[in-house]
Amino acid sequence: MSIEMEKEHLIQHGLKVFEEIGANEICSVCIRSGNSCCHGCEFLKDKEGCQKRNTSCMAWLCGLQKLYFKEIGLLDDWEKLWAKIPGKLHRGDVTPDIVKVNTLLKVKHINKNSGKLMADKFKTFVEDGGNLEKLERRLQHDFVMEKL
Repeated sequence: MSIEMEKEHLIQHGLKVFEEIGANEICSVCIRSGNSCCHGCEFLKDKEGCQKRNTSCMAWLCGLQKLYFKEIGLLDDWEKLWAKIPGKLHRGDVTPDIVKVNTLLKVKHINKNSGKLMADKFKTFVEDGGNLEKLERRLQHDFVMEKL
């Protein structure tokens, strides 16, 4: 059974999940440190982040987020949620206005503070001289290689 919904509602669901599990805290560390997964995007404001999300932005997780989502047991479900959404392109979105998903994510069991704790680890890493961009690329590479 699948659920038919507006593309914008699915994007809002993704944003709500990020908020509820504290994943947005991790994005804040990246943005404040001058890194962003969206370098070059017309909707990215320096030190503020994304100004206009689309399905491509929501579906894709950087290496830092993948690490967090895996740690809290949500990575597989997140990837399944977005797997069949048509029209995802890097920084582009040709997804139809109405999409079908199999199920929405249930995240009430995940403590929002978990995201804050992970964000604090990344913040300390940066304060100690670590390069968040290199770490993200390494984690992203590791997740890709793991799938192969």
